[in-house]
Amino acid sequence: MGKYYTMRDFADMQDCSIHESAEAFQKYIHQFDEEKSYPYGFMSQTGVDKDMEITDYYSNEANKVVSFVSSNYLGLSQHQKVKDAVIESVQKYGTGTCAAPPIGGYTDLHRELEKKLAKVHGQEDAILFTSGYAANIGVFEGLFNKSDLVLVDMFVHASIYDGLKKTNSKIFKHNDMDYLEVTLKREQGKHRNLAIVVDGVFSQDGDIADLPNICKLAAQYGAKVFVDDAHGLGVMGQTGRGTADYFNEHDGVEIVTGTLSKALGSSGGYAAGSKKVIEYLRLYARSNTFSASIAPPAVAAASKAIDLFEEEPELIGRLWDNTAYIKDRLTQMGYSIGLSESPIVPLMVNDDKKAIFLARKLFERGVYVVPATYPAVKLKNSRLRVNVSALHTKMDLDYFCDTLAAVDREFDLRISVK
Repeated sequence: MGKYYTMRDFADMQDCSIHESAEAFQKYIHQFDEEKSYPYGFMSQTGVDKDMEITDYYSNEANKVVSFVSSNYLGLSQHQKVKDAVIESVQKYGTGTCAAPPIGGYTDLHRELEKKLAKVHGQEDAILFTSGYAANIGVFEGLFNKSDLVLVDMFVHASIYDGLKKTNSKIFKHNDMDYLEVTLKREQGKHRNLAIVVDGVFSQDGDIADLPNICKLAAQYGAKVFVDDAHGLGVMGQTGRGTADYFNEHDGVEIVTGTLSKALGSSGGYAAGSKKVIEYLRLYARSNTFSASIAPPAVAAASKAIDLFEEEPELIGRLWDNTAYIKDRLTQMGYSIGLSESPIVPLMVNDDKKAIFLARKLFERGVYVVPATYPAVKLKNSRLRVNVSALHTKMDLDYFCDTLAAVDREFDLRISVK
């Protein structure tokens, strides 16, 4: 058996030109082809919904599938009221701003959404970015430098690590409050700013930050708390107001960053915090200042989506009913789902090749789910990341579970412990 490659094998190849690196990388691409798993080969012919039609890159045939890949938790990208808001915004504002926010790309529609996001997160103000990734880059590059120390949960999103490249950072073990306190005590008073950064809901394991204890330690040792709540907004709390609201920790959080592309069913990102800090970021967050603003249709969609938290709260209830149902079934069937506390359900496989094979066989049987393998997760900690939505029916969830069990048995994968 030949070497099994990961992306780490081709990152920053010493003494190789751009073209030499790209040529060597073809080994990894060929490996995808052998496994029929090239990620960009799964092209949708429909909107991203719970029912999709995907063209198979390898057979060129259209597969009708039940999808568990999207973070469209409440199904709002397909909601008619959201679509109507988009159509109305196009008639009034057109398809794009074609300008950065400080030079004509800032409309009353953008401002209205910023106010709604600030209110949802219990903050004074908010600022929009073109993506959640851009939000984290803008916030962390704009606020921190080498005079600061930022303590980062090891499982935060990659965009946070990228935003912190110009500052000092220390990684702490996931949700490890003992290590966090020891570090805070040792570093207290030694830096211009001392900060703690976590995700509200962690995107691979589906568990949540220990925000009450994090905020308590931050107050004790003079640190500021930053929460990326990309997977929390619209999901956590009875009214979908996010992880800080779920724990009633609004006062302990300095800034919340997030995205419009998950539960809000749109695209774009944001940061919410105090009025003065947000004003500071408007001019110092380069990914906002030097980027064309979010297209008005996307802004209108997110704005209407927030309204639906209150207009149709049953959507959030349906999401959690579905989440409880599939977790209960998978657990009873003997599958491990880790410590998930959210609609992100990690179906643990613990073998990269097996996870990729399983996802492919499920796809061929009408179930679309994505494998998460190294380096996205730790080596031998691979899984299928199953994203549940409010739109899934019990029939969809049963079909996933039954098809999973059938593939597991047919190919003797031995993923279930039963």
